[in-house]
Amino acid sequence: MLRRQFLLRGPRLDRLPISPLTTALRIDGPPLKAGRPAEVGRRRWLASLSSSTFTFTQQRGNWLPDETPTSNLTLLDRLLRAIQLREIGHVFPAFHEWVASLVDDDHNVSSAALQELGQLPISTFSEILRWLDPVENPQLDVAYGMNITLGQVQFTNARHLVNEFGVRHQHRYVLDAMKVLLHARIGTGRQLMICDYEVLLRCAGAASNLNAAMEFSGAMTKNGVAQHRTTRTWNEFIKARYHIEPVYHQFDRQRIHYTGRMSYKANQPIPIHNIWRMEGLRYSMNALQAEPFGRHPDFPWKELVLQMRKKKGYRSYLEHWRRSKGFGILVDEELLCSTLIGLARSGSFKHMRGVVIFRGFRIRLLENKDTGEVTVSGGKRFRSGNPREPTKRILNAIVEAFGSISHITSALKLLIYFSRFYKIPIPREAWSNLLNWSYTCASKSNQFQHRMIGNYPSGRSSPVHFLNIWNTMTSQRFNVKPIFADYVLYAKTLMVSRNFRTAEDIIRDHLVPYYRHLEDQHQQIVLNEILQEVPEFSHRRLQIETQKEHVWYQIAECFDQFFSIGSKGKWQRQNGFTKVVIPNIVAEFGEFLHDQVRYRTSQGHVHLKLPVQTPRFHWTRQMRTTLPQARGGMEIRMMEMRGRLETAHSFEEREQDWPHVPQMDVVEQKRKPIPRFRPMGPAPESTDVNAREWWKRLEEDLMR
Repeated sequence: MLRRQFLLRGPRLDRLPISPLTTALRIDGPPLKAGRPAEVGRRRWLASLSSSTFTFTQQRGNWLPDETPTSNLTLLDRLLRAIQLREIGHVFPAFHEWVASLVDDDHNVSSAALQELGQLPISTFSEILRWLDPVENPQLDVAYGMNITLGQVQFTNARHLVNEFGVRHQHRYVLDAMKVLLHARIGTGRQLMICDYEVLLRCAGAASNLNAAMEFSGAMTKNGVAQHRTTRTWNEFIKARYHIEPVYHQFDRQRIHYTGRMSYKANQPIPIHNIWRMEGLRYSMNALQAEPFGRHPDFPWKELVLQMRKKKGYRSYLEHWRRSKGFGILVDEELLCSTLIGLARSGSFKHMRGVVIFRGFRIRLLENKDTGEVTVSGGKRFRSGNPREPTKRILNAIVEAFGSISHITSALKLLIYFSRFYKIPIPREAWSNLLNWSYTCASKSNQFQHRMIGNYPSGRSSPVHFLNIWNTMTSQRFNVKPIFADYVLYAKTLMVSRNFRTAEDIIRDHLVPYYRHLEDQHQQIVLNEILQEVPEFSHRRLQIETQKEHVWYQIAECFDQFFSIGSKGKWQRQNGFTKVVIPNIVAEFGEFLHDQVRYRTSQGHVHLKLPVQTPRFHWTRQMRTTLPQARGGMEIRMMEMRGRLETAHSFEEREQDWPHVPQMDVVEQKRKPIPRFRPMGPAPESTDVNAREWWKRLEEDLMR
């Protein structure tokens, strides 16, 4: 049982005392975003970027004069030039080439690169790492903020941005390069600062690599810098270990959602046929899933969230929380937010409510299991400057934590209560995240598991909850302006609620105009590059193309759901909906529809084949093998009882040889996206024989 002293550690003063133990080296701040210093027992001052640039010039001597030919620059100089000029599109390629030279097969090349690395100043090395930080420098990812789903990779070029596990290629490449750079830097006799290890932890989290996060944490002890760890360092490890940042789970909330099947306990009184129905759903979803998105790279039959859901034992978050006390980690508001989300990954609602909400802020949260009524009361005032003083961060953490365990009503009540009690305006990101979690929890698969596990009102989510949050968010009291992603979910929820007229107006008035806006931006960027005779496409062009395709897919998915749900009901098929509304939509929004449109009428099924000027995919017939899937614990126990499986004496013994479901060979028709062929180089002269083909490719590129 947790003791009260868990939250009684930490500074009692508003300001930390100045002493040699609480003073650290000056650290240059991140290039794009100045983070809040962690009040953890050591003071850290953030230097400006200008001082960092001055360090480059002072240490390496005016190393990049304009008249210096680029052919005389080393790979490290090219990287520093890209950082100094803020050429975002050139930073990652230059960094990759420089790290590759450290392990080059040519001994002369690798020796020169290692010697140059050993002479690199500490501040310059830290600046390079911060420019590759996936959290502090999100512009490096052209698809930042986008959830690239299995459906989207069949229609757009987002297929080339992620691997078979749904993780960005760039994050994996940066992590591999960081591992090489860490060993090379240590090998030259130079140590890394504690802030450098924090960047490495964020790189491991962005690559969804839990093992790398633990390796970097162990490297601090191995390299003798463990005594310099701060609350911020521990917090970064916890974030990477439990995928607390959205970029760590690739902006896919379903990957870290605590489903009803995960909440099942062996001593829980649930009818056995309900468990079999949930197992059947899990096996069916596994058979239909083409690629192992959200799973462990070394164990494709195991989802990553399974390594976070342990409530007891060494790997549980509760034990991490106890170990932080032994390490002397001081508690601040940011660590409390990470603790709240980390406990939610294991579904520990009792500890979320007791350890963080009550002991951290003295707020009582009561849920009636029979009626689902939520009551919030109490609260503790904090002095200005207190490390635990609530900010907007706690509001985002409440939504993320309670939304991931399907307690949508509690999340809304706590969000409004914290905002009113501590006088903190609710940020738009918190409302948008709450809408997304409400929509995710209300999906058919999640609600089916919730009904099988007990159908408690506190964990129930439906379109009614979503519309209630929407009305509260857009009311005169909060007056939040929704963004494109919010309107997409709102339109889909209206379709499920059979409010098709309003959904059609939302698509016409908000979704399509945003796509037109991106079209204009795309054309303007391309025309500017043509007039400037840019030899290669810019990073901004890649960003706008990726965003434009993502928006097109979201609108196309809305129309597909509009036709499917709209023609499913008998009332819609008998009136003029399928005879007037759907044909008008096909005529008005044909560019967002696929080559085949299907819906039902009172006379039967309608199958329209539309002419598409710019096809985005083609159909392929192929055979694949279903993904491996581990059997459930209940099924294994029954197999042992029937003698079909040898009895294991311990869980560790069983885990080494865990039974799997037989795999099947499936023949399927699958969409394969047509790659985008961009015209290379500057625009040719009118007399060039390839001019017509170049402009034709440009026209096709603008139409996608």
